[in-house]
Amino acid sequence: MQRGGDQRQGSTAGNSRGLRGLHSEVVNVQRLPIRKPRRPGVAFLVVGFLLLIVAGTALLMLPPMTATGEGAPFLRALFTATSAVCVTGLVLVDTRDSWSTLGQVTVLLLIQLGGLGFMTSSTMLLLLLGRRLSLAQRLVTGEMVGRLGFETPRVLVRRIVTLVLVTEAVGATVLIALFALDERSLAPSVLWRGLFTAVSAFNNAGFDIEGGGVSLRGFAGNPAILLVVAVLATMGSMGYAVMWDVGQQRSWRRLTLNSKIVLLTFVVLAVGGGFVIFGREAFGGGSAGNLSLPHAFVASFAEATYARTSGFTALDLGGAEPEILVFISGLMFIGGAAGSTAGGIKVNTFTTLFLTIVASVRGEEHVHAFGREIPWRQVNRALTVALLSVAIVFTSTFVLQLTTDSDPAQVLFESVSAFSTAGLSAGITSTMNAAGQAVLVVTMFVGRVGPLTIALALAARFQGHERLRYPEADVNIG
Repeated sequence: MQRGGDQRQGSTAGNSRGLRGLHSEVVNVQRLPIRKPRRPGVAFLVVGFLLLIVAGTALLMLPPMTATGEGAPFLRALFTATSAVCVTGLVLVDTRDSWSTLGQVTVLLLIQLGGLGFMTSSTMLLLLLGRRLSLAQRLVTGEMVGRLGFETPRVLVRRIVTLVLVTEAVGATVLIALFALDERSLAPSVLWRGLFTAVSAFNNAGFDIEGGGVSLRGFAGNPAILLVVAVLATMGSMGYAVMWDVGQQRSWRRLTLNSKIVLLTFVVLAVGGGFVIFGREAFGGGSAGNLSLPHAFVASFAEATYARTSGFTALDLGGAEPEILVFISGLMFIGGAAGSTAGGIKVNTFTTLFLTIVASVRGEEHVHAFGREIPWRQVNRALTVALLSVAIVFTSTFVLQLTTDSDPAQVLFESVSAFSTAGLSAGITSTMNAAGQAVLVVTMFVGRVGPLTIALALAARFQGHERLRYPEADVNIG
């Protein structure tokens, strides 16, 4: 033991002599520059839509884009590009009569890019260029397209693009066959009509090249065409996540809660809306009164489907009763499903708030459906999106009423149609002055990116936990 102790002391002494031989030196450490945080994904989304609208406006102002070859005025080009990118369908001039074939192709490309969602398209381009996505961009992409499993963005984008193109190709083939049977011809114009209508329908854009501004009213006696367009519009407004879930599970019990809510709400709104429109327009001296009952029945149910953002119309809404305009405004305000080509506050938001009301009436503290509980953070997000959307529509309607002498019900209809990107019109859009048309441009843009931007911002804020909570206090309600 003593020998071991001597060895340790010797070692310590040697280390001390070695340390005394070292010289101290000053080392300059270069500080790395502090990188500023990248722009959030929400800003990327908004700027992307703006750039696409600017590019579309510039293209549509070129002389070869118009049927007359004189070039479109700035406001007309801006309105059309915004409506196409935001997949709204409101137009100042008829698409077939005013735009050349090249102009129609440009409009269709803007619809396709806008329908897919700029974030999805830009994600695909970034991946092709070999660039990595930021975390914010990944979060935005996930919110836009819904949850399609735990796949990489590359696989996710490939699935979406494949699903969209295949669906549009099948729809175009069916519509070309139906148009050919209707005209008894397979001319190039028939092929173009089928392709244009299918892409516009799936993307819920509402643009048509039938001419005369009649939309699909000329096919009120052709239920097959109305139903095919309605099916395409429904698939596009369901969202990629729901379509993928249905294709994979193929069983109601195995579907996610989100898919069940979307599908059930779709059926209720289509059936309920169809009966309301059919009862008022077919028997109340409305626009369906000149059709046979079977054709009026199909047209009314198709109209109820179109009303929730597709932009097509099988009935003359310019001659519809005011109460029907208000009712359809409600359908447009609800819109389609989250992560889809549709607009509005989304059926997910609407049903979540409805279930919250049911739970409150029953005296329950938690919101649940199909044996699952909906987190309160999502309830709060739904309430915020809905109330802010109401505020946007109210402001737009108020400003539009100052710029026009039209009936208030028609003004409300146009405002809701622009915000929900539905594209239906009571016939007053083309008669508005420049100020009113500018208001609709802003409303379309806000309606396209607004609810999603709000939801994304709230989702980011709700990720963290509250650090400070205050004592509870009662507020008188009712």
